[in-house]
Amino acid sequence: MRRRLIICAIAAACSYSASAHAIEQPMCQRLVAANYIAQPQDAAQQDDAQRIALRQLSTEFVQRLARVAQVQIKQVAAQGDQALAEVHSGRVDLIIGIEQSVEQDTQLDYLLPAYTQLRYGLWVRSGEHRTLKQWPELLGMRGTRVVPPQRLIDFDLQAQLLNWPVRTAAAVPLAVDQVLAGEADYIVAQEQIMRTYLHKHDLQRRFELMEQPVAVEGLYMAISKDSACNSPALRARLSKALSSLSSQ
Repeated sequence: MRRRLIICAIAAACSYSASAHAIEQPMCQRLVAANYIAQPQDAAQQDDAQRIALRQLSTEFVQRLARVAQVQIKQVAAQGDQALAEVHSGRVDLIIGIEQSVEQDTQLDYLLPAYTQLRYGLWVRSGEHRTLKQWPELLGMRGTRVVPPQRLIDFDLQAQLLNWPVRTAAAVPLAVDQVLAGEADYIVAQEQIMRTYLHKHDLQRRFELMEQPVAVEGLYMAISKDSACNSPALRARLSKALSSLSSQ
């Protein structure tokens, strides 16, 4: 009799576990992701051109991540602050393209490593500044930048302390024209966008990039702490896939 009771208890426990798993599993069969990088309003502007490229990169990377991690990820239209609010609420599981600042968002678990890095570099006219080895050596030179202030905190602090003359250009073409016309001595811009523009207009030989970047910014994926799918196992699985893709 006692043996039968033990067997029944074990069977009931297994049945409950299976039922609970069956209830929980559908919630985590598919992750929902939103892109923090907002859609551009004016594709003619340099900053908007960068967002177009970043959104496309993020979207394609999530598709690759889903294949490598063997999870289903649905991407929704929410973006910018709306995307962040949806992730904070737990209605969206993943957010793509967020920075890992000193004051991290406490409602998110950041997935490492960063899925991409944005490098901001400094270009000078070819052959004119051969002694210039790193960007802090800019005394007496006039600069133009096409990077928002929040991206270049260290550079801006240095420029302010040493009174470097640095103007802001709305887009790469304008900055390039200023340097070629002798109105400025160097350009600070996002490297990939600058390279693309110089290649498109056959200007690669007119400019050279300094080896030391002005700034490097990582873009990350993060999962909501309120997501029903957030677990150490899932985070480890996604991070492993991220590491695999980042090394390729």
